[in-house]
Amino acid sequence: MFWDINKTLSYNALLNFCIGERGVGKSFAAKRFVINDYLKNGNEFVYIRRYKTELETAYEGFFEQLQTAGFFEDHQFRIQQSKKKVDKFKIDKEVFGYGVPLSTANILKSASFPKVKTIIFDEFLIDNGTYHYLRNEVIQFLDIIETIARLRDIRVILLGNAISISNPYFDFFKLTLPYQSEFKTFKKGTILVNYIKNETYREVKKQSRFGQLIDGTEYGAYAIDNEFIRDDSNFVMKRTPDSRVFSTIILKGEKYGIWRDYKQNFVFISKDFEPSNPCVFAFDIKDHSETTIYTKARNSTWFAPIIQAYKMGCLFFDTQKIKNDFIEIIGRCML
Repeated sequence: MFWDINKTLSYNALLNFCIGERGVGKSFAAKRFVINDYLKNGNEFVYIRRYKTELETAYEGFFEQLQTAGFFEDHQFRIQQSKKKVDKFKIDKEVFGYGVPLSTANILKSASFPKVKTIIFDEFLIDNGTYHYLRNEVIQFLDIIETIARLRDIRVILLGNAISISNPYFDFFKLTLPYQSEFKTFKKGTILVNYIKNETYREVKKQSRFGQLIDGTEYGAYAIDNEFIRDDSNFVMKRTPDSRVFSTIILKGEKYGIWRDYKQNFVFISKDFEPSNPCVFAFDIKDHSETTIYTKARNSTWFAPIIQAYKMGCLFFDTQKIKNDFIEIIGRCML
């Protein structure tokens, strides 16, 4: 009833984004796969978490879970940690993998990994709280792939729970979920998004005492039904035919149109924009150019109607992603 990683890898994509409910066996399947790949083919792997503290926490019971389930009972596993270099995974005293925190991945630049065939990035999606996405995180992650692969064909498995479709990776590659199926490919098959839908697991989990406790709650939709816990449909609506263009905003390199429906007093933020509109605003220096007006949203008089519309429940967004991107800025302006 758990996730079958082999079906995912059969697409032969370079980047495999695998998003599934908690407990469906994502990490378990990935670890079992790389161990088998080493025992059968001699291929090594790299295991990544965002921060060193996350990595150290993940090491607790890293292999015991597999052996408790009856796998690899005849083998001895050990994790050799290092303060300045990469950590090493050993099986029967032989190195077969490496542990690396993404935040200090620059230590890899002078290293060589000729036998590494698989990279696992566990918990690549994060929730609000102590941890945050790194600055230019996707670039740092691509640097790791480049350092390890060095023109070789490898596979990268990114594992995550259903937190939010708005994240640096989906934004960078312009990815969407395969809502009508489990799989969707991008960029000529080099990227695969696997939105795990394991109905057997869900039914079993619903019958557990904990499943009955959270059934019908927001957390139940996340933990059992794989719905994105930080996403909801409030204020998500396509702009009306009576809406008229007001201005254009550049955010994270993307242009968005601000539209107003004066009859209903609605304001819309949409991917549709008017190219000839001279009012183009940028919030970030990186988005600013000779064709934009740089401003701080908090102190901007033209942005004030957008804030007011949100307070009055009259601000709408074309998509969930646009909402997630702009809600952060609106929230800062309302503090």
